[in-house]
This record gives sequence, structure tokens and C-alpha cells, in this order.
Amino acid sequence: MINFEHPEDREYFANLLANGDVKKLDRDFSELFDFEHLAMKRWRFNKIRKKILKELIEKYGNECQLKIHPDCSKVQKFEPDHIIPLASNELNKKLRKMARFSSEKVEQQSFGSNNMKNLTLACKRCNAFKKHRMFLSINFGLQK
Repeated sequence: MINFEHPEDREYFANLLANGDVKKLDRDFSELFDFEHLAMKRWRFNKIRKKILKELIEKYGNECQLKIHPDCSKVQKFEPDHIIPLASNELNKKLRKMARFSSEKVEQQSFGSNNMKNLTLACKRCNAFKKHRMFLSINFGLQK
């Protein structure tokens, strides 16, 4: 079972990835999640980034898998993208209605893993546009 901090997060991701089926989420999508501290996940990712990029280019060629920015792929520079972001404040804002306090941003939660199943190839424009958001209305081959 995926150990989400909040029960509503489980429901959110079950709806996003598994048509609302929590058992399917746990069975088919657990590799997408890692709740370890963000700094550790980033450190580990940076050690394998070049290798991952090479594997993704071999898999997808020079074709952005996100295709969410009007200038997609105009600059032929590609990056690995975490489909489920390593961290995001999106659920704290959407589900828990947390708001920015003064100059401080809403607190992030650790979510995504560095597993290859959670990585796709993105052009620099689309990856920068996506940021920490979850664009799963675009099918990345995740839904089974």
C-alpha cells in the first residue's frame, strides 16, 4: 500500500491514475511514488541524470512527450521530466485550501520517484512550463 500522508491524496491519485480504483493505484502505480526528503531524491537524480536522458532519447528519439507549450520542441534541447513531480504544493492548495502566507509559498509535499516509469522526455520549454504541476490528462502510457 502506498503510504500517503493524507487520505485525500490517495483518492486524488487514484482518480488521476487509476480511474478511482485505490487497489489498482497500489498495485500498478506504486513505483511512481517516493516520499523521501526532496533533497535526497534530487541528489540521487542528479547522479544518474545523464544516463537517464540518454535512455529516454533512445526510447523516444528527439520528440517531446509533454507537448504542452506552444513553442514545444522549437529548441531541440531535451530533459528528463518527472511525470509525478518529485515535490509539489498543488495538493496542499487544491485539497487542503492552504494559501500563501506573506512571501512564503505554500508548503510542498514529496511525491514522485526517480523510477524510470515516472520519467519521460520533455523539451526544455514544456518542462519549464509544467514545473511542479501534474499534467496527466495527457496519457503518458501510465493508465493500464
